[in-house]
Amino acid sequence: MRETRTPFTFLLVAALLVTVALPAWADTQQYVVVHGEFKPANSKARSNVLDDLATQALASGAVRFDVLQQIDRPNFFALFEIWSSQQAYVAFLTSSATQAIFVQLTALLQAPLDERDGNFIAGSVTPRDSHAAARQIFVITHVDVIPTFLAQAEPLLLQFVADSAGDPGVQTFAMLSWDGITNHFQLIEVFANQQAFDSHVSAQHTVNFRNSLQPFIGAPFDERLYQFGS
Repeated sequence: MRETRTPFTFLLVAALLVTVALPAWADTQQYVVVHGEFKPANSKARSNVLDDLATQALASGAVRFDVLQQIDRPNFFALFEIWSSQQAYVAFLTSSATQAIFVQLTALLQAPLDERDGNFIAGSVTPRDSHAAARQIFVITHVDVIPTFLAQAEPLLLQFVADSAGDPGVQTFAMLSWDGITNHFQLIEVFANQQAFDSHVSAQHTVNFRNSLQPFIGAPFDERLYQFGS
């Protein structure tokens, strides 16, 4: 069982990005992905509180903080961040200003936030292009490998990340592990547009990967598409 977190710790946010050549300090970064669900009636209020959270995070030293809206379920969102260190992230979470925003956010949610702190394993991430964000597709995929098959599945994942980096329109393709749960992984992907994503999932190397990985996973391949919100 994963340790239960308080609502404040449970909240927030996302992290992951590195460039093709990782800087020497990259292994000290804290990556966080948070999944959240607004009550449908509160959807109109979501932008303000998430924008406030992003502003607070960036002012507190976040390297990156993306607010994402799920494409097929607009009241679902994700937060994707990178922090220079775990200490910087904890300081943000525990500040009175952040906690005040969490209080507002929690009142709008229909379920607790699902926070997944992670470590960068492989791939590359490019800086966010605000001019292209309206067309981009941001994908977060959770991969749950059966523990006894980890040795077989991990090389497949690593090869898939390497193969996908060369697909047309791929702007970010990276792999994270989940802190403390080494058989859970997240793929962080950004595509130039929907056509680029569709081409990627139809590519032969993707089909081969899905066929090869299937016997080793303990849950459905959880692939969620988002658009940039803030």
